Amino acid sequence: MTLQFVASSVCVGAALVIHSFFNHYLETTPVNTVNPVKLIVRVLCYARKHKYPENRSALTYWEEEAPSRLDLGKDKYGGPFTEEEVEDVKTVLRLIPLVILCTVASGLIFEFTQGLKLESYGCQSSYNSDLFLFVPYILIIFLHQFLIYPCFHKYIPSMLKRIGMGLVLIVLVNILYTGLAVIGNYHFGQMFNCLTVYDENSYPIYPQWIFFSFIIESVIWYITYVVLVEFILAQCPKSMRGTIIGLWFCIWNIKGFIEYPLFLPFLHYMSCEVRLGRGFYYFLARIIFTSICLIIVLFLAKRYKLRVREVEINIHQIAENHTINNIEQEEVHQRRNYAIESSSESTDVIIIDYHN
Repeated sequence: MTLQFVASSVCVGAALVIHSFFNHYLETTPVNTVNPVKLIVRVLCYARKHKYPENRSALTYWEEEAPSRLDLGKDKYGGPFTEEEVEDVKTVLRLIPLVILCTVASGLIFEFTQGLKLESYGCQSSYNSDLFLFVPYILIIFLHQFLIYPCFHKYIPSMLKRIGMGLVLIVLVNILYTGLAVIGNYHFGQMFNCLTVYDENSYPIYPQWIFFSFIIESVIWYITYVVLVEFILAQCPKSMRGTIIGLWFCIWNIKGFIEYPLFLPFLHYMSCEVRLGRGFYYFLARIIFTSICLIIVLFLAKRYKLRVREVEINIHQIAENHTINNIEQEEVHQRRNYAIESSSESTDVIIIDYHN
């Protein structure tokens, strides 16, 4: 414990020292002092009280110069908030259900369930698996960054589709666990009996299956977590990124205990000797739960409106192009008129010569 505290203190101190030395090399942006939670609450309260636009009186303005139509529209429909603030709140409200559902569903991919006292139910590994989990993660990251993305970036689907693919893979993994729980009832499938009985005294699973499960978990981790965080950073407003990332990180830390409330009824009200085993019915419940999450995420993703911000419009370039087009049109028109006039003059000369 003391060693961990010293190591963390050294890391924090090194980060502060490096930041103080290289601060002038960093690109800093002004921090938005608006409280994102307060802004969301204020916008929602205003929207609840003002469901319809207010009818403005004709005697409202007595100034010499009438306000612009844009100011009238903002004051009539947007209230005391700017259009950017309202769009930020709408974007955050679209992101929060996706973040919660994807993070909760990603906690239901393991072949064991951890209790409140850190006891494990299901298939347990007989050795430390941190290194085996670390290696597939690094391999998948390098594979994506240096092979898949450079060579097949045109065929990579959008982030919402990749998140949906991760949830589909989670459902398929739970279907696989359900089938293995059934196989564990028979003599030829004793390797998966721990998935069937699903109690605290289960037998450890074989290393071959552990290696396979690590690969599956790594793929789901990369598709769900990395792409989800990338999607949050791409869509969430700058002033609210910390709030949404904090929400995701909070759910991510407690996701290990999400399985236990789902498993609790099967633990207390169902014997491990029931037909097909306790694990079969528990994994069946996990299939139903993850399928519901998948359906809701697909519905939200289909209705999700991507946020496009900071689109710079070069007004001077637009005005210059418009002026050039007008000049070209005038030149074409003058040439056409000159051609018509010249042709009419030549016709008049021919007629005069004919009469003479």
